[in-house]
Amino acid sequence: MQWLSTVDGSFEAYIERYRPQVIRMNQPFSGKVGHLLSGVDPLRGAELASLLQIDALYPKAFDACSSGEQQIVQVAHALLNQPESLVLIEPFRHLDQFRREHLEMLFRRITALGVQIGYTERAQESSEDIQITFRQSETIPRIDAADVSYRHPLQATYAIEEVTVQMTEPGLTVCIGTNGSGKSTLLELLARSRRPLRGRVKRGERAAYLPAETEYGPFPKESNRRIAQLQAVLNDPASVLLLDEPTVDLTNGERTAFLEAVLKKSESARVLCATHDLALVDQATDVIYLASGRVVFQGERSIFQERSTLWSHTSSPF
Repeated sequence: MQWLSTVDGSFEAYIERYRPQVIRMNQPFSGKVGHLLSGVDPLRGAELASLLQIDALYPKAFDACSSGEQQIVQVAHALLNQPESLVLIEPFRHLDQFRREHLEMLFRRITALGVQIGYTERAQESSEDIQITFRQSETIPRIDAADVSYRHPLQATYAIEEVTVQMTEPGLTVCIGTNGSGKSTLLELLARSRRPLRGRVKRGERAAYLPAETEYGPFPKESNRRIAQLQAVLNDPASVLLLDEPTVDLTNGERTAFLEAVLKKSESARVLCATHDLALVDQATDVIYLASGRVVFQGERSIFQERSTLWSHTSSPF
């Protein structure tokens, strides 16, 4: 398994040498996961689902899967035809730490069987130091959601179930949990881009919302679209910011600049980030931990770190 830089020419050299199948992680699939993986060879699809631990996703519609779940399904789909050489574009982009470690282990096993695997990951690229500015918010932040539940269309289980989030002070909140735990859905409900089936999200000041997928946000012509999006949202006067995986696709230098700016912004606004980024978690004032759509912890980050067994026994639990 080889990391390929898109800056130093190694990506182009790899393509020229191996002529691999190139897989981008934003392919527009539709239908149920089981149908996608069993269409070519049901046995191989089932085996790949077992190896990647996505058996439970078979009855689930692809567009109802979380960003991380969709990425794993796309990797499985790419492996169906037993390619001799493969390049995956940002395969770890939205994965929690456990899913990433498992996928890396699987890639090593596949490589040992003679399959050439290369991948890109912008987070490993070097970059020049940048500065991200922010604008102080002047109004009192308010998030008021009570007993909120939401189920995706045609799905049997709830993505969010009986969740209450109420905040009236500035601060940095991280919403964490494994892929598919409901983080993105919760932010969409708080942003009022989805309506809950039960419970209420009380109307208030407009929140500034940034989705996880860079492609769905503004500034399509910017060379560094994610930085432009983050800069815009941090300069928004809104006192509530809802950021879904804001550090995805950032280099280390860009990530450091964002962390500095978001901490300053959180002194006058409530910033709620859905994230797997350990550095962002370490800077938070408080934590919301979701498991299967339910809140299993909500409180100060220091208390969470004291109580969390996973936090104590893994170097990067999320």
